[in-house]
Amino acid sequence: MKRNNNRIDFRPATIWRIGLCIVCAATIDLRAQQQLEPENAPLDEIAVLRSARDNLVAAQDFVGARGPAERVISSLEETPEGPLANDILHLARIQAELKEFDAAETTFLRAIEMLETSGGEYSTALIAPYHALGRTYINSRRFPEAVAVLEQAQHISQRSAGLFNVEQSDIIDDMTMAHLGVGNTMEARSLQLQRLDNAVRRFGVDDPRVIPFHNHLGDYYDRSRLRLSAREQYAKVLSIQEQVSGADDPSLLPTVRKIMQIDLLLGRSEETRARLDELLANAEVDATERALSLAVLGDWAIVQEDPALARQYYLDAYLELERQDSTQAEELFAKPTMIDFIPPLSPVDRGTRSRRPYAWGSIVLEFDVSADGRASQVRTVSANPPDLLDTAYSRRIREAHFRPKLVGGEPAATSDVQLTHYVRLYVRNDDDEDKEEEEKAESAEPEAAPEREEE
Repeated sequence: MKRNNNRIDFRPATIWRIGLCIVCAATIDLRAQQQLEPENAPLDEIAVLRSARDNLVAAQDFVGARGPAERVISSLEETPEGPLANDILHLARIQAELKEFDAAETTFLRAIEMLETSGGEYSTALIAPYHALGRTYINSRRFPEAVAVLEQAQHISQRSAGLFNVEQSDIIDDMTMAHLGVGNTMEARSLQLQRLDNAVRRFGVDDPRVIPFHNHLGDYYDRSRLRLSAREQYAKVLSIQEQVSGADDPSLLPTVRKIMQIDLLLGRSEETRARLDELLANAEVDATERALSLAVLGDWAIVQEDPALARQYYLDAYLELERQDSTQAEELFAKPTMIDFIPPLSPVDRGTRSRRPYAWGSIVLEFDVSADGRASQVRTVSANPPDLLDTAYSRRIREAHFRPKLVGGEPAATSDVQLTHYVRLYVRNDDDEDKEEEEKAESAEPEAAPEREEE
């Protein structure tokens, strides 16, 4: 930082140099203290290093944090007590953030061993390290190891806080991810049901505190394309909210919109549309909630093939937001949004009974979207593997409806919209060549998506 014509220079390089001077000054000061107080000097220096480590981690500078974290441990190695497990865990987390997964594993295991020695194998201090190690395994795609250590974290949590404690929810979410990583979708779904069941046992069936757990499970089902199951969870949320707030309270709008978006996919949105209209009649609805709900009603009109009505809903939504925040209005309608696109099913999605492992493929499509929300000029940019689902995806894109982008509140056409979608495909072995043509034939004419598990 320097003064020039009454201006202060806040350039990063200048600030870095000042910070370096401060650190150097602190080091010099510590060395001076060491001459006066040699017994306390090492601990004072470690305190400075810990502070630097923690501040750099808070700033997401993990490269910078690694040095102080390592020096804390090496300095403590020279003391009779040795390093603390907490300092070792800090280093492990930094290594994991830097994707140094092998080093992080070794460091986590060292800390876990220390905690087991001091507190026993069921010490609650082990829950967080096991959980963090499990996430490290997930990020390095070592899913079986992740399942094992996360189950241990859950076991300790249940021993200490009860079998059905809700504090284990984050562990359950990561266990779900690990099971999905190995393709065990049924166990993943069971874990998410367990997560909700814990909350129901803790708070009661109709207690408002179970609402976040129903929403969480509903979102999981929605991502898994289990639309009916997702709708059931959101409907339960709506029922609880109505008991608490009444049937016409504006706070119900976000839940009704979620149900509406699913009903648009299921082709049965008329009743939910009427409910949205009823709630919007309440004068206490704030501008943002009103705008978001009007936009969903515009989506309904698009699906009903009534572009004129859709344009009116979209314009009303845009103007409602613009009065509050013009930037927010532009952002909400900056690009086309899919309304009722249903991707075709791959052979894995169809539930074909097979012990063959599967892997992920991808397809990238490019197309134009008209002001009336329909796609045209659909073309395949890339597909891996090629020629398996290209035709089916192109057809589904042309069948889908889109919320068009708005320019000044008016629907506008958009060119070169891109969609990237990931699909599950069986891993082919040498003896699978005879099945390739069968899989292509199945994919060419996809059926309606069944109510079954997909990641």
